[in-house]
Amino acid sequence: MKQTRLKELEESFESKLISKEEYEKKKKEIEEISEENIEEFKESEDEMKEPKLKSDKVLIIGVVLIIMLFIAVFGVRYFTQEKPETIDDLHALNLKGKLKPEQGYLYKGAYSFVKFDDLWYVQLVSPKGTRFYNVQFRYGPREVEDIKIYGKLNTELFNDATDYYVTFNPNGNYNPNNNGSFSHVVLAVGDFNEQMIKIFFKQPIAACDKNETSACIGRPIITCDNTDKVVLYIKEADNVGVYYDDNCIVVEGSGFDLVRGIDRVLLDLYEFMEQ
Repeated sequence: MKQTRLKELEESFESKLISKEEYEKKKKEIEEISEENIEEFKESEDEMKEPKLKSDKVLIIGVVLIIMLFIAVFGVRYFTQEKPETIDDLHALNLKGKLKPEQGYLYKGAYSFVKFDDLWYVQLVSPKGTRFYNVQFRYGPREVEDIKIYGKLNTELFNDATDYYVTFNPNGNYNPNNNGSFSHVVLAVGDFNEQMIKIFFKQPIAACDKNETSACIGRPIITCDNTDKVVLYIKEADNVGVYYDDNCIVVEGSGFDLVRGIDRVLLDLYEFMEQ
């Protein structure tokens, strides 16, 4: 029994479960005691190990409880945080500064722009305070700041007008391969007309700048120079550009640059942006 106990003690030392001092001390004790006292010594040593095992269990339980507490605190915070479901919810969070820049921002520290279903929205009250609008744009003001508007618009004529012409070149090179698809012209004009009708209460009149296609038969032939009415003139160009010429609003470009140009005009007409 004594040899067995010494062997077990040596294995504990080699496994680094006990220090060298403990090993020497217990080895001496084993060698000095009689065989009949070996079992009693072994029981005594087992009792010495028990507090360590209990201590390890307490430590493990403590760590588990801390992890569970961490999950509970941050889990509740995640599931109870404000989740916007409407445009108004987004504006409320935006005013509190709780949105990421790609979700919303305060433009010039005053106008709340938020993104909902891939469109930018800003709240607008009619001049008489009788109507409230969530006005939508495909591009927010930060996305069109590089587009400068030149010239001067006859604002008195624009404000008094009940209708306006929308004209373009029907023979334009609207080639999808060079980012000049005719669908972008339709999209840009559609966005402009929608806001003119719903908010500015002006009706569009479809026109062409020349009568050279069947699509223009029966339509007015309009340019900036042959009418005193308000005109939106869409022109094909390699680069985006916007300018006013008294009664005429000219948007140049191709592809989505035409849409950006229209949003730039609308943001100016609403006075969210300066020229």
